[in-house]
Amino acid sequence: MNAGPVMTLDEAELAALRDSIADVLKSECDSRKVHAWLDRKNDLGPALWRQAVELGWLGLSLPEADGGLGLGARGLQILSRELGAYAAPGGFIPTLCVAQWLVTVADADQRAALLGPVVVGEAGFAVPAILEGAAVPALSGDGKTVSGKVDVLGCVAGSVETVFAVVPLEAAWAVVRIDGVAARAEPIESWDLTRDLARLECSDAPVVAVIADADGRAGALLGSYLAVALAADSLGGADAIAHKTVEYMKERVQFDRAVATFQALRHRAADLIVRIATQESLLEQAVQCLDNGSPDSAMWARLAKAGASDAFVFVAADCIQLHGGVGHTWEYDPHIYIKRARLNEALLGNNRALRDTAVRLLDGALGEGRTTTEIDW
Repeated sequence: MNAGPVMTLDEAELAALRDSIADVLKSECDSRKVHAWLDRKNDLGPALWRQAVELGWLGLSLPEADGGLGLGARGLQILSRELGAYAAPGGFIPTLCVAQWLVTVADADQRAALLGPVVVGEAGFAVPAILEGAAVPALSGDGKTVSGKVDVLGCVAGSVETVFAVVPLEAAWAVVRIDGVAARAEPIESWDLTRDLARLECSDAPVVAVIADADGRAGALLGSYLAVALAADSLGGADAIAHKTVEYMKERVQFDRAVATFQALRHRAADLIVRIATQESLLEQAVQCLDNGSPDSAMWARLAKAGASDAFVFVAADCIQLHGGVGHTWEYDPHIYIKRARLNEALLGNNRALRDTAVRLLDGALGEGRTTTEIDW
């Protein structure tokens, strides 16, 4: 199951796209603005969303028929990585991933009703914070209404007029509109202030769309898109805080020498870059598999999310130490990235459980006599 053919750009075009996104974020989402957002002294979240709409970022992954550029999982990877590098606030990951998922699993009417408002920035999506594992509750529904509770990751308040939530049913997924009456979202206090978590309570909430999922393939695909986006966000964040830390070490002086000249610390900094680089290769495998419709895409996506978020936690934690005493303070950046890393680690599902799922998928592939490393490049 995949979203069909995707547009292929050469390396120069992809690099230009990445650079264009990074240039905007460097100007509109620098460290000072992120810190002010955490103190709730600016409107960075909604402002960045408006900027993304104007620049067409919300349609990077979607097919041209749905108002997008058609880059598929590659688009998710590129945008999510840059947003992660700047710790950008907003509900980009749930919105972009659900939109891309609907391209494959929804019918034409559902796509028109749900994707159109997203591309123009009028609507966003919320998705269960924990999508896989025993802790995921199934809500009750009759195909017309839904009742029950689930914790969701959604859009930053004030960014969009309408938020649709994807919620799990027995052998299906339902889309409901969070209207504050039949479907109410109560904010959940989180350590990561760049993201919005909420407890969604549905009381006979009208269903906007139902996606049948008797064999679990639709849910697995949604999980794969989320896994790739979270992995890319994690690697972008890890790479950014690692390089910020190296620059700080060049400036910080101890015993009349920059601490960056101490061999032990140089080795630690190099280890951070190596950890990130190894996970980049795993994410690349996952993106290629998703865009090429590989039967093993679910396995690679979950391995990529688990590996990248684990690496992000390690890198961000070590960067706090490499900053010395100021690494723990509010004024510096490391605390922003470690909080984002810890939330990425928890989202979608426990990393150990995701790796267990990958092992089961690998066992199934081997049982069919199929190698999991071949990709139709």
